[in-house]
Amino acid sequence: MNALSGDTYLFAEIDGRYGVYTLKELYELHNQGRKIRVPTLLNERGEKGWVEVEDVVSFEKQPLKRITLATTRLYVEATEDAIIPAFSSKLFSGREKRIILKFKPVNELTFANDPTFSNTLLTAIRFSLNILEGDQKEWEYGFCLGFFIAEGNFEYRRRSFTKHSLTTLNGFARKMGKSLEDYLKFMTEILRVDITVGQQDFERKYVDILLKHFKFAKPNIRKSDNSIMLYSSDKKFIHLIKDYIDGFNAHTKRLKNEAYNRSLKFLEGIMDGYLSGDAHYNAENNHFDVGMTENYLLYNDLIFLAKLLGYDVHLNKDIFVKSFKTGKIYHVLRLKVFKQFKRNSALGFVKEHIKTVEDAGVKESYNLVLKPLYPKDNKRSIFNNLYFTAYGFLVSDAIKT
Repeated sequence: MNALSGDTYLFAEIDGRYGVYTLKELYELHNQGRKIRVPTLLNERGEKGWVEVEDVVSFEKQPLKRITLATTRLYVEATEDAIIPAFSSKLFSGREKRIILKFKPVNELTFANDPTFSNTLLTAIRFSLNILEGDQKEWEYGFCLGFFIAEGNFEYRRRSFTKHSLTTLNGFARKMGKSLEDYLKFMTEILRVDITVGQQDFERKYVDILLKHFKFAKPNIRKSDNSIMLYSSDKKFIHLIKDYIDGFNAHTKRLKNEAYNRSLKFLEGIMDGYLSGDAHYNAENNHFDVGMTENYLLYNDLIFLAKLLGYDVHLNKDIFVKSFKTGKIYHVLRLKVFKQFKRNSALGFVKEHIKTVEDAGVKESYNLVLKPLYPKDNKRSIFNNLYFTAYGFLVSDAIKT
């Protein structure tokens, strides 16, 4: 059977709303009767679109192979007989106007010490979302969110209501035209937002973007490490964060799927804000080096966000770092983000050589069945069976031809 790991992340549209889901989550949503669409290749001209999913099939636990790419180190996990398109070394050039697809099962893929002699895999540079373009204000709101993800945390309220305090709060609620219950939700369980910055963040005008839209207390300089703390109890800022971000610290923060449905400028701002707070710009090679604590959900968010914006993202080998302050050992996840996509591409796709094919263990496996695009006797019927998986890999459940 053609199947992928249930942990495979995909862009999907659920009942008209975009988001990132695992195959296992899509299986559960399909069983709930939700309408699911995924981005897929429509024809040999390289046109991409969103196609309805007719079924999500579970194959329970199956032995899988992990296919890792040589340049980006992105990978996909699939069963041995899963069909992979684009193994030809002469798949396309930047001048070609059509994609010449060929197919090969995973267990027949070849790779060598020199990746240029290995089979290749096809990946998409970006996906199109039917959302607003947005404006500068949208970018700035997104920047504030991304900067919070990189540098911010929450402080929570210690609530212990008395009869007197509830009476007082009820009075405040009536002044705002709210019920007490709605007023308490408006106040939220968050007392304030804490953001750690440095003097360079003031010089680079990052702090100005925060102060332009939200109220902050006077900055507080911490003598212990010479950092500067910014504090905000602005409900407008708190609710913006709660609307689009899950989690409360470096290990748990991640994007909610709602973020993918606002505007492109908003998403661009989130990435820019995060890179401004938690990345180093390598001017020589024109990319951003990101090092982050062990938070694989946010790690995946950044990869998908980069792909969505058309940026080139490469995974670096994770490392262990010893803290000078505490002496503790930290596991650091690393990646590179290139805002200018420089690799040779055609029709919004790039081919990449396979570095390794390894055993990935036994895992829950699933397959998508797409609504047919073409009649079975049409020469394009092969595109009825192609779809995108994690990070824009193209895989197929078509029969080898």
